[in-house]
Amino acid sequence: MRAVVVAAGEGVDERVRHYLKGADLVIAADAGAAALLNLGLVPQAAVGDFDSLGETELGRLRRLGCPLIVAKAEKDETDTELAVRYALAQGASSVLLLGAIGSRLDHTWANLVLLARLAQEGFEARAAAPPVTVYAVSSELTLSGRPGDIVSVFPVLGGAIGVTEKGFKYPLTDRTLEASAILGVSNELLGNEGRISVKRGVLLVFHYSF
Repeated sequence: MRAVVVAAGEGVDERVRHYLKGADLVIAADAGAAALLNLGLVPQAAVGDFDSLGETELGRLRRLGCPLIVAKAEKDETDTELAVRYALAQGASSVLLLGAIGSRLDHTWANLVLLARLAQEGFEARAAAPPVTVYAVSSELTLSGRPGDIVSVFPVLGGAIGVTEKGFKYPLTDRTLEASAILGVSNELLGNEGRISVKRGVLLVFHYSF
C-alpha cells in the first residue's frame, strides 16, 4: 500500500497534486491537514498534537468526517513520525513525505533521518519537494530523469559499504563511504536513467530535476 504523509512544511501545492492522486492512503501530520484542505482534499486521517492547526481547520476536518488521532503535546516523536507510524499500522509498505523539506532545517533533518530509519526497516521511503526528491536506499534504486540532472548521495545512520553508481558522470564501484563522506555530492545523470546500490548501510539520494 502506498501512503503519502503530508507534513506542515512548505511546498504542498499544485506541483505535488499528482503524488496525492496516486496514493492509496493520505495522512496529514498536524498542520499538513491545512495544506490538503487548501488543495480541496481531505486526508483519511490527521495525526498530531494539533498545536499548529487552527480551530477553523479542525472544525472543517470534523465536519468532513476526518478521523483525528490526537497525541500529547509533550512527546518524544514528531507529529510527522506519528503520522508515518499510523500509516504503517494501516498496512503501508511505501511512504512518501510531502511538506517535509523546508526552511526549518532541524525538522528537515529529523524527517530525512526518519526516511533512513524506514529504509533500514525495509520500507520504501522518499520525500518530494520539487525540484528535489530524496530517496532513502538500503539496497538499490533506479532513477529516471534527464541528462544533467544533479544527484547527490550520502551515507546516513553510519557508513555504507559496497556503494555502486552506474549511469553517472562520476561512477562508483563497490566503494565504502564513511559516515562523514561527502564524496557523493553533485553527480550528474549521463542519460535518462541511473542506478545506485549499496550492500550494507543506508543512503540518502537527492535527485534534482529542474
